[in-house]
Amino acid sequence: MSQIEDHKTETSLIEKELMRKMLALGLDWHDDATMKKLASECKVFGPEQAQAAFASNEAAAKTKAELFVLASLMMKTMANAANESREVHGGEVWKAFGKHLYE
Repeated sequence: MSQIEDHKTETSLIEKELMRKMLALGLDWHDDATMKKLASECKVFGPEQAQAAFASNEAAAKTKAELFVLASLMMKTMANAANESREVHGGEVWKAFGKHLYE
């Protein structure tokens, strides 16, 4: 299966979706404090919070949950690439957000 995976394309597509979700939420990835706060929320976001967000009628809650799911997918995609000795990088949006996930 790993022979057909295209990690660079996957990370690019995930990042575009992250950007769309941030724009929908009115978040500026150039604002370090905003990204740090978002990452702090993401770190404690678990299955119970996701289930509640997706069950709610609040569009912003669903969008944020989707953003956090995408962040998890990005981390897994990058880890898979690294495990296969493939070099992939996120772009501007991921770097602005992702760096705070590792703090």
